Amino acid sequence: MISRRDSGAAIAVALCALPVLMWLTAGPLGERFTDASTSLRSLGNAIGLAGVAAFAVNLFLGARFWFVEPLFGGLDRMYKIHRKLGEGAFGLLATHALCMLAGYSLTSLDSALALVKPGNPTPFLGLVALVGMALALFMTLFARLNHEMFIYVHRIFGVAFALGAIHVFRTPGTKASSAALTYYLAALCALGLSGYLYRSVLGRTLVRRLVYRVEKVNRLDAYVTEVVMAPLGERLDYQPGQFVFVTFESKGIREEFRPIDLETVAETATVTWRPGAVTNQAHPFSITSPPSAPHLSVAVKALGDFTNALRALEVGAFVYVEGPYGTFSYRNVDNPKQIWIAGGIGVTPFLSMARSLTEDHYEIDFYYAMETGEERYFIEDFYALGDAHPRVRTIPIQRDRLGFMTADDVENVSRNLPEKDILICGPPGMMHALKTQFVAKGVPEAQIHFEEFGFANVRHVPRKH
Repeated sequence: MISRRDSGAAIAVALCALPVLMWLTAGPLGERFTDASTSLRSLGNAIGLAGVAAFAVNLFLGARFWFVEPLFGGLDRMYKIHRKLGEGAFGLLATHALCMLAGYSLTSLDSALALVKPGNPTPFLGLVALVGMALALFMTLFARLNHEMFIYVHRIFGVAFALGAIHVFRTPGTKASSAALTYYLAALCALGLSGYLYRSVLGRTLVRRLVYRVEKVNRLDAYVTEVVMAPLGERLDYQPGQFVFVTFESKGIREEFRPIDLETVAETATVTWRPGAVTNQAHPFSITSPPSAPHLSVAVKALGDFTNALRALEVGAFVYVEGPYGTFSYRNVDNPKQIWIAGGIGVTPFLSMARSLTEDHYEIDFYYAMETGEERYFIEDFYALGDAHPRVRTIPIQRDRLGFMTADDVENVSRNLPEKDILICGPPGMMHALKTQFVAKGVPEAQIHFEEFGFANVRHVPRKH
């Protein structure tokens, strides 16, 4: 039986496999595998169909349509599938190109070379699309990009897909003898292009965003800021633990976050291009306010270009809020016996949970892992929660005194770990290490909950001491 969180992945795989099945049943297979040359080209066609389908589904998932996330059990899981589909699509399409080149080369070298000549537009469009996809994929996976550059590089995928779709429908082949396959490919390509247009081209017009205004900017220390926003119309409806994509229309940020910057380190200089600084790209932040509050608040730690510039945010700035997203909430866990573990600024979703907890039947141990005692952000809120609910405990753990937190530390205090559900939010390394340790202690993986985001290999700006 497929679980709800896996249904999205199963649908994505089926959408990619269906055109291959249609191709296999479109005509006699023997006629398409008569010799080495035709066999390679036929194999290339089948692989190419799967690659185009994966590419289309990848673009559709990247649009973040509100009705798609529940199929994957959270936006982070959806983005993991989105990323795998992008890598898989490139691998399939590159294999398709190699098979076609090899197949034609067995006929004649001139036939193979004709595939890469600009004078032969149909195959050349496919080659340009593949090169564009390779460039965007390489920069996404391996380049050290700031968030804004990542967004713009990601848009290359849409252009590459459009060129690839033209290549597909200009190429005569098996699809010409199968109306069902032709219509299916057309529908799937339209789906992918609609996702790209909705999110990357017309996003500022089509994507629904609620309008807020900055009411308070609470700078907790030199690095962490809590932004409190008041709605200018409809209020956001959300669950504690969810997050939103936020766009600030701020004069202070524009002045601090320049589109082009020159950063000097030692004897080298790096030019940073931030095209998104002009259009104010959306950034994901966890909500810290409870759903019952009249305002909406998020907390941000200065870790990169944009979050550093956010320190210049002024009261009165307009804010555009998209969401909510995510399934990380104590309310989505049936078990009242829970362990919450926060690492650093990963405390933010738990803050919304703590501020909204009114039920008395929950038994919660909250572990707050921090670098030093100076980074105890919002800890008084958790102490207050414990005062109101005696079955809620707060256990701070300072790394500079006690080292990295382990599952042994948790077991020594909470006991009977397999009976409890564990919610973790913090640095990815911390979450994966603790998950491995808890599983080794007999905690079922289904009882370990966390959401992880790694949209890009983002370049972080080091702290200045």
